[in-house]
Amino acid sequence: MTLRPHQLPQRTRGFTLIEQLLTVVLMLLLLGAVVYNFSTAANGARLDEGAMQMESLFRFARAHAESTGKQVRILFPEAESGDNAETLVAEAPGTTVRVMWEADPAGAPGVFQDLPDAASYVQSISELVSIQQVQPGGQSVEPTAEAAAPEVEASEAPAGETSRSPFSVVNFYPDGTGDSVEIVLTSRDETDVRRITVRLAGLTGTIRRQAVADTTEPEPPAPATEAAAEGLK
Repeated sequence: MTLRPHQLPQRTRGFTLIEQLLTVVLMLLLLGAVVYNFSTAANGARLDEGAMQMESLFRFARAHAESTGKQVRILFPEAESGDNAETLVAEAPGTTVRVMWEADPAGAPGVFQDLPDAASYVQSISELVSIQQVQPGGQSVEPTAEAAAPEVEASEAPAGETSRSPFSVVNFYPDGTGDSVEIVLTSRDETDVRRITVRLAGLTGTIRRQAVADTTEPEPPAPATEAAAEGLK
């Protein structure tokens, strides 16, 4: 009978310290890339979310005016200028929009006060976006009696009211109509340079949203004569 020598088990090769360090570094790099992409996407989503909230605010104001029979008004403090801007900043500092309504049209016509039901919209929009521009847009509507009336001097305006730019205010009326307007939104995040327009057709209530293309054009090259003159210097 032949005795076979005892067979020792084969030793498995382990990772060296350098290989372990490389693995840890690679994992950290991958984790950093994932966090950066997630952060960038989250910051970019602020503008989109703000635009959606603005659309929801327009729909809410329209429905509230129609259901209560009382006019609702949305103001854009950042689009105001002069004394109007100072007044709005003092009354509602740090807000992108301000929502008011004519609480008692019979007893106090023309007097508007803040609408508490819109507080959540105001806070959300103010945290997400700012207003770059407000201008008439969307589907044109027939001028209302308020718009067609002659301008009232500031001294003759109702209590609590000041003269405002017609394009920094959007009115919604009890008959379900409103003013047509187009606003340009920018993100509160400085790294997001995109702009989005929200266009409201006051007669139908249709809302459209789209991104604004960057129309910045590079400076044209200098004429050949000037370029040649520069080369001779």
